[in-house]
Amino acid sequence: MRTTILLISLILGIKLSAQSYEEFFTSGTDALRNNDYPTAIVEFQKAIAQEPKCKTNEYAYSNLAYAQQAVGETANAIASYTRALQYNKLSTTIMEQRAKLYMLTDSTEKALADYNSILQIEPRNAHAMFIRAYIYGTKEMYNQAYNDYNTLLSIEPDNNKARLALALLYHKGGRLNDCIMLLNLLIDAEPRNAEYYYARSNVEQQEKQTELAIMDIEKAIELAPENAQYYVDYATLLSADNKKARARQMLDKAVKLGYKKSLLHNEYKKVQ
Repeated sequence: MRTTILLISLILGIKLSAQSYEEFFTSGTDALRNNDYPTAIVEFQKAIAQEPKCKTNEYAYSNLAYAQQAVGETANAIASYTRALQYNKLSTTIMEQRAKLYMLTDSTEKALADYNSILQIEPRNAHAMFIRAYIYGTKEMYNQAYNDYNTLLSIEPDNNKARLALALLYHKGGRLNDCIMLLNLLIDAEPRNAEYYYARSNVEQQEKQTELAIMDIEKAIELAPENAQYYVDYATLLSADNKKARARQMLDKAVKLGYKKSLLHNEYKKVQ
């Protein structure tokens, strides 16, 4: 009799302690909110194991991927996003998250495939178009990249980030006049934006227009005096112009602003 009661108690205890899919999912979600990613991973995996065919697994796998990414399990995160897409093949949100991880792991072709899919579903997805244009640029597929940037600018005329990227791509593609024209337009539109003067200085430096490059980097520094990288580039220009003492001062300033001196060994050597 005691044995029977004990067995019944054990059975009841098991039933009472067993958690449902919803409970595992909720526990995983709570862990995500608290940035407890290892717990979130375990809980979402339990939920999926509990009901492998549940449609909600689109979100369970997606949340699992987010947690895996947070702890550095990039390959597992990509696999989880891929499984999430099996439940909803048209989720551009999941595609975009997977594409970002493909970019991080230098799987550019796979990322490009995802961005192509996103743009087939959402032709006006500005972020996907921007990144696809960038990928085309790295692959020297200039016409495709130009088309994406120009289409994006027709959708978002005030997107100066895209305009700057297009300007720099024009330079890379050998269209110097188009590059300078766009940079000039950006500076006219936002004359207090140091980034545009810095970008134009880099172009001028590459084109051996040292005096113009120095003028623009000086303006960039005037507008953003705490940017250490500007001083490093300024020092490079001054060194090329044989102004070594001044160049060394700029390197010292960059170090004072937090630039690691060990990374400037060659630059210091040139201005000794």
